[in-house]
Amino acid sequence: MTGCGEELIQPTIDCTTSHNLTITSTHPKSEAIQAVINEGLAKGLPGMTILISDSNGTWIGTGGYADLENQIKMQTCHINKLGSVTKMMLGTLTWLLIQDGLLEIDEPIKTYIPDVANRLTNGNEITLAMLLNHTSGLADVAGDLNFNLAVVNDFTKSWTSEEILGYLEGKSATHAPGTAVKYSNSNTMIEALVIEKVTGRQHGELLKERILEPLGMNSTVYYDYSENFPFDRLAQGYLDLNNNGGSIQNISKLNPGSGNGYTGVYSTVADLYLFMNALLKEKTLITPANLNLILSDMYEAPGGGWKTSKGGIHDEWRGLLGDDRHAYGHGGGDIGYSANLNYFPSNNTIFAATYNYGVNLPTAMREDLGKIQEKLFVIMAE
Repeated sequence: MTGCGEELIQPTIDCTTSHNLTITSTHPKSEAIQAVINEGLAKGLPGMTILISDSNGTWIGTGGYADLENQIKMQTCHINKLGSVTKMMLGTLTWLLIQDGLLEIDEPIKTYIPDVANRLTNGNEITLAMLLNHTSGLADVAGDLNFNLAVVNDFTKSWTSEEILGYLEGKSATHAPGTAVKYSNSNTMIEALVIEKVTGRQHGELLKERILEPLGMNSTVYYDYSENFPFDRLAQGYLDLNNNGGSIQNISKLNPGSGNGYTGVYSTVADLYLFMNALLKEKTLITPANLNLILSDMYEAPGGGWKTSKGGIHDEWRGLLGDDRHAYGHGGGDIGYSANLNYFPSNNTIFAATYNYGVNLPTAMREDLGKIQEKLFVIMAE
């Protein structure tokens, strides 16, 4: 994809390992995981990085390319965009503010942002919890045709929440607040506005201050396209725009609203391990009592494939794993990237994955990636 605009995303460079994790080269699941990686590459996926951490140790596997144009191989130090994994991090930040006494999970959002609530359909009935568990009924701005056309027409634009809110204002609700689950990126954008109102701070600054820096996530950044990307080891993102099984296009420069709560975090699987280990294994971010509250009060999405919670934490691949095995976490799908981050309590496993292929648009390769992810989840849950 080409077009006018500042070159905010630069070509990818070779890099060296940038984490301090102890790697177990003989992990018993490494061969099976690497075989799935190789299968994905044979399907045409550009590159991927997979981490597993369990009682047998931690292992990271890579394959393919971080930059096809310059033939830069994917390495563990390459940074990828996480898409909606961002939502789980913002949900964690929200609960840190709840624990600080600045927010109440079941409080109507009109308490915090009355002017914004008045601009939303049913806005005065929506609570903070409904934003986090996708029961608000707010239309999904990411599915708005006019917004998507504006993104394509100015693909390096740094979008403000106020600008995006203009595409959401007056849109019909998908359901009455609290009566059903309907995934909507708009929820997390409004959640970010609540955070900023009660703290007087940018939510991205707070995310860095309260989560990224304390955990030592030094290869992670929350990015909104307002300046050059701060690392030169960002993997390029790709998509089969023509959906014809031919060549895939580099769309790294396309910004679908990053930095507004629902997407914008870029990271490595090693840094993702640090976050998930603190959140759901060591339980040093959200308190154990609050985590119990979150995970014991989940709502099933239509079709039963996943459950959602008032913590921004999902229980994923329910039909695949069954009732006795849970995959707590969040998947991510952006225009040129996708990711998985999950914790399996049944076998104490942390799973982190990044792929530099986008799943926002329906393509045959998206279906291939879905099958790859399914096989990885089975391996992780064993």
